[in-house]
Formats: sequence, structure tokens, C-alpha cells
Amino acid sequence: MEKIFDYLLFIDDDKATNFYHNYVVDHSGLVEEQKFFSSAKDALTYLGKIESGEIDKVPEVIFLDINMPEINGWEFLSLFENVKLPNPPNIVVMTTSVSPSDMEKASSNPLVMEFHNKPLTAEYLKNLKERILLETA
Repeated sequence: MEKIFDYLLFIDDDKATNFYHNYVVDHSGLVEEQKFFSSAKDALTYLGKIESGEIDKVPEVIFLDINMPEINGWEFLSLFENVKLPNPPNIVVMTTSVSPSDMEKASSNPLVMEFHNKPLTAEYLKNLKERILLETA
């Protein structure tokens, strides 16, 4: 299967979810590389290294969970506003939340491309790539 994404980044504190999403991504054959962080703080540190040029590979999409300890998804977005990356990634808030206020908060944030309920599927990845291509056309 053709790779449609070069690099995806996942930020979710749930190890079982990360394991499952890694499995889906690996078996989809659609992604060249993926990286998982169980801490938004660690992900911000990593993204800061991209900003400073220590790391040169920028993720195309960041999948961000909302409910995490230490720094939640909303706090991550607030801090991420200050990170300047070449070709800023699309951010998908991916959560189990069905709260209308979470959906509204995500849709009103200019950094967020969309709100998606877990779990991730290969079909969703294909459709997401199509939406990204339409947005950049």
C-alpha cells in the first residue's frame, strides 16, 4: 500500500490507546513513521527541538488527547501557539469525550483542524489525508 503520510505524532497518556493506534498505523501501510508521547510536556520538549533545528523532521499531523495529567490537551494547544515550526502540523483532537463544550472548544481553536472520537482507523487516515490536501489546494 502507498504511504500517504511521512510522519505522524500522537500525544495520549493512555498506553493501551497508544499501543492500539500504533498497531493500526503499522498495519495500515499508510504511514512512513510515527512517534508516540504519553506526556504533553515531553511532546512540547520534542517539538521545541524541531523548532531549534536539533531535529529536522516535522510531523504532518499531531493527534492530541484532551484529558491528560500534568498538561492537558487544551493547555498543550495554548503552549504550542508559541512553538514556531516550518510547515506547522495539522492538529486533530482525538478523544473519547462526547462533550459538546469540548467539540465547540476544539472547533473554535485555529490550531485544531478537527475533532475526532477514538479510535483511529485506517479509513479515517485516508479520509484525513484527502481533507488536508483539499485544505492546502
